[in-house]
Amino acid sequence: MRRTALAICLLAFPLASSLGGGVLAQTAPLSCGDTITVDTTLDRDLLNCPNNGLLIGADSITLDLNGHTISGDGKLVRRCPRRQICDGGIANDARSGVTIRNGSVRGFGVGVGVGGARENRVLNISSSQNTFFGFLVFRSAQILVRGSSGSRNIAPDGDGMGLFESHDVRIVDNEFRRNPGPGIHLQASTDNLIKGNLISHSSPGILLGGDRRADRSDRNGLRGNRFVGNAAGVLVGRGNRNVIARNRFSRDGDGIAIENARGNLVALNVILDARKSGIYLGLNEPPIGGVDNVVRRNVVRRSGEDGFKVRSKDQHSLLQGNLARRSGDDGFDVESNSTNLTRNRAVGNDALGIEAVEGVSDGGGNRASGNGDPRQCVNVACSAPSVCGLAESFSFRMRLDTRPSCAAAHLLPLYSAAGRAPQRSFSR
Repeated sequence: MRRTALAICLLAFPLASSLGGGVLAQTAPLSCGDTITVDTTLDRDLLNCPNNGLLIGADSITLDLNGHTISGDGKLVRRCPRRQICDGGIANDARSGVTIRNGSVRGFGVGVGVGGARENRVLNISSSQNTFFGFLVFRSAQILVRGSSGSRNIAPDGDGMGLFESHDVRIVDNEFRRNPGPGIHLQASTDNLIKGNLISHSSPGILLGGDRRADRSDRNGLRGNRFVGNAAGVLVGRGNRNVIARNRFSRDGDGIAIENARGNLVALNVILDARKSGIYLGLNEPPIGGVDNVVRRNVVRRSGEDGFKVRSKDQHSLLQGNLARRSGDDGFDVESNSTNLTRNRAVGNDALGIEAVEGVSDGGGNRASGNGDPRQCVNVACSAPSVCGLAESFSFRMRLDTRPSCAAAHLLPLYSAAGRAPQRSFSR
């Protein structure tokens, strides 16, 4: 967390302090470090800025980069004056109603920073090769970041985007690629939406919360994102009542990890080819776990280790209606006896379908077949899944209502006798 504090200090969002540089209107040529106070469109690149790029100095204005680039010299200012902003590509200190759009920022401490502001929009901005953050939103609300990219920021610390002490922020339809830190890092931030983004080869893809209780991030929605090749897809350190739903993961380390969190919903995700576990709850080292998390109707295929893993310190979580297929170890490995297992399916995993400790809560309807251990399940009752049962496991991701087609399969001889074929029903 030290690097986060340093980055914010360097940007030094002083919240209504004086801004360095000259204050220029749109008609004047812009230089590095200038402050704009009216709608402004760049007509050229601003390159090799030794400190700041541009500063926002008024409410309700638009900065249009017009396809141009603002770049820093790649060196941090050694001594930033107290209560001034330093090393920001584009920095907005407490100005509301601002739009920043259409261009590139690179080579600063923070590419685009918004602090103490409301109702800002960041649209179609590429921010890369920055020391700490491509984008930083700090103590702000009602911010939209859309159609932008925060990629290839600098090792060892560079994050695609940092969201700190903020709420009602929407991060929609962006790309965060190849960052040495998280693609998106939320800390002490609540009621935000992260939707439709591509996050790849970052560490992890999305990180919620930090080490301290004050870092907890609650009631955020992570929906419809794609994760590829990250150290982990989504890692929830401290955070309650978040929703992680309808995301797709491919070739990440772990797919989804819930470590020290309460009341989160993990639902309708598809996790393919995780190098470790598809979904895990809790940790052994250090021994921590969450409470009352719900993992429902997820598909995990070909994970390198367990498909689903629940460690002993996790308490009272529910695993319901999930499918684990062809995992490198168990389909479900449950070490906490307070876990409830209901209507899960495990097919073709290398070890057991479901390995559970004694005393686990068996909600019934669990099924297993074709797993490497002939016992199939331990400490829960399992039956072999039917064809229709397996189809129903996939129905949410195929957007297919399988129940009519399964019923039709039983009536196939009647249809054949009448010379008609059953119609497959698709939901819209």
